[in-house]
Amino acid sequence: MDAFELSAYAGQLERLYRECFSTPPWSEPEERLAGFQDRFARHLSNPGAGGVIVSDGDDLVGTVYGWPADRELATGSPFDDALAAAAPPEIAARLVAPAVVVAELMVDPRHQRRGIGRALLTRYVDEWPAAWLATRADAPAARMYRQEGWQQEFEFTVDGQPLVVFTWQAPRRTASPARRAARG
Repeated sequence: MDAFELSAYAGQLERLYRECFSTPPWSEPEERLAGFQDRFARHLSNPGAGGVIVSDGDDLVGTVYGWPADRELATGSPFDDALAAAAPPEIAARLVAPAVVVAELMVDPRHQRRGIGRALLTRYVDEWPAAWLATRADAPAARMYRQEGWQQEFEFTVDGQPLVVFTWQAPRRTASPARRAARG
């Protein structure tokens, strides 16, 4: 879905955000939970923003969304400034275009541990050469990222919250035996 299509789910995504981030290890305060709509609108204002949702009938089960990274690391928000200050130069170079930013990956807690998050993330990054995201090192999804080949790169802190950056590189695609044979 593009940003416009995704914006139609803002209310359901806020509910999902609250369900995912109001409990440990996140335990986000009400002020942060209530700020989801503003952050979501800012996220969707990034050029090329979009995502994928999974629903079960009328129930939103999960989503992943983000946007293509810019040529330089963003600045101007507490998150962006903290990330830019902490990123070692060799890693910062992998957090910009042609990578994609994974802003949020959320799966309803009642539907977790069924492969939904893994499928959402795989589908979202599939067409990109690289991707990155930030999460807590103790977040349940961090284990899944490692299992899927994401690399834990560096830690930083935003508003007292310790975060870690994970990066992903698309596997090199080799030609199939039939394609190699056709080339000669």
